[in-house]
Amino acid sequence: MAAIGDLHVSRHSQGAFQPLFAQITSSADVLVICGDFTDYGLPDEARILARELTAGVKIPVIAVLGNHDYEAGSHHEIRQILGDIGVTVLDGEATE
Repeated sequence: MAAIGDLHVSRHSQGAFQPLFAQITSSADVLVICGDFTDYGLPDEARILARELTAGVKIPVIAVLGNHDYEAGSHHEIRQILGDIGVTVLDGEATE
């Protein structure tokens, strides 16, 4: 299991995480993203993260929103963007 947090993806992060995600994919069975994966809680930041994940991650991904992901009030949209690419975003739920 690999766990990361505080990615703070911004508008300038395109391509920055692909090498890390490729390394995680080769050495873990599941990736857990522990909050603050966006910098300001903007949907565009979540879309960049989604592109980074789809380009480099071939294992299941589970995520939990952090305070930065709520900052712009778009947390429902962020959750949808990540859910659309197969990320399990937990908010009081459990997963196996």
